[in-house]
Amino acid sequence: MGTTEILISLVGGFLAGVVNTMAGFGSIISLAIYMDVLGIPGHIANATNRVNILASTSISSITFYKNGKLNLSKSKGIIVAVLCGALVGAYIATQLDADGFKKAFKYLLIPIFFLLLSNPKRFINPNYNTPPSSAVLTTILYFIIGIYAGFIQVGFGVIFLMVIIMLSKYNLITGNGLKVFIVAIYTIFILGLFHFNGMILWKAGIAIAIGQALGGYIAARNMSKLEGANRLAYYLLVLIVFVVILKNFEVWSWF
Repeated sequence: MGTTEILISLVGGFLAGVVNTMAGFGSIISLAIYMDVLGIPGHIANATNRVNILASTSISSITFYKNGKLNLSKSKGIIVAVLCGALVGAYIATQLDADGFKKAFKYLLIPIFFLLLSNPKRFINPNYNTPPSSAVLTTILYFIIGIYAGFIQVGFGVIFLMVIIMLSKYNLITGNGLKVFIVAIYTIFILGLFHFNGMILWKAGIAIAIGQALGGYIAARNMSKLEGANRLAYYLLVLIVFVVILKNFEVWSWF
């Protein structure tokens, strides 16, 4: 890695950390750097991406916790369900190519986008007077989401936030706090699995991890204290999903 590649990795990692902490899809940035700038093959980039994800989510989790936005005592079931699913997904990732999942996910983005737009109040100001959905249903959903997270990671945050806000009745800030904590926990195990299979390029991962940890810290600190952070996170989430849809379908090529 030359000086230019290192600078791009640091700046890109910072942006990925901010985006991941506030909404999700930060891995779009880091994966693009790995594959398009550093020329790393897709499956190796997918594995190496967990290095910077661990750095960012660890710092963000501590920051959310210190600011009282991470309640672990009432979230044990969610944590266990996603963790179990993530371990299954990570094992699949060591055996299969991720391209098929990526292609399927781009179509899943369309209903997600319209669901986000259909009733913004559900995300900005959730109705806490209605009870959470069945624990059995949500546990199954969190397990399935965990499988996806372990397999490919990209987009996990958006799906997780939709379920935890709409069904488990968390708000965007506490949901984000739990999201980054869960990602940090399962990434420790997944990183070990990928390393054991020789799929981690540590030098490239650490370069992006430095920038992403800083971005994650700044985003978590400000989200915990900023008035109206729920609204800001919602609009950022909608914007990111929209941009990713444009990118995945290469809309510009239609004209």
